[in-house]
Amino acid sequence: MIEQLLKKLELSNSKLLKMSFTHSSFLNENLSNTDLESNERLEFLGDSVISFIVAEYIYEKYPNLTEGDMSKIRSLVVQRSSLANLAKNLDLQQHMILGKGEEKNNGRIKESNLCDLFESFIGCCSLELGIQKTKIFLLELMSYKIDSIVKKQMFNDPKSKLQEILQERKIPLPEYITEMNNSGLFETNIIINNKSYGKATGERKVDAEKSAAEIALNNFNIL
Repeated sequence: MIEQLLKKLELSNSKLLKMSFTHSSFLNENLSNTDLESNERLEFLGDSVISFIVAEYIYEKYPNLTEGDMSKIRSLVVQRSSLANLAKNLDLQQHMILGKGEEKNNGRIKESNLCDLFESFIGCCSLELGIQKTKIFLLELMSYKIDSIVKKQMFNDPKSKLQEILQERKIPLPEYITEMNNSGLFETNIIINNKSYGKATGERKVDAEKSAAEIALNNFNIL
């Protein structure tokens, strides 16, 4: 899949690209390898690039939103779980370069690592392709979610919004069943009317429950 992605983006298999996949744990175990750098600096750059592109899209497309609402929407879009899911959707984690210790500790599926990976990959894209091409690629991945959040008013806290909709339709309130899975992440299953409407994971219980509520809102047309 990565080969198709690189071809689509016309992104070369460069040293910078390899850097974007290199976790600091690998360098900590290979101190003699001076040819590689970790993806931490690219992650810093990618974080800023993503935030800017998302903010610009919201600003230009939704002129009637307040500063506070725009900030809430951006936070939902760029939150750790969202970016981690994008990394998984692109299959980036399969190419992460990890130290042996981090590999054993399920580092390839850790939400924090996946989020950092996506940010560093976007940082690489911004340097290799330029901001405009990176913007087109990123909005292909994210514009639908932004528009959905605005349309469904999910920025008013997804759990509160879901509860509000259920109350309006006289449907029993959701039950959040949260447990810790084998990867050390909290996993929430949201139950409405004895039926599951979304499962999500997070490093914090509150993050898993919010993400599950977002999924339920996205699937709400089948209630």
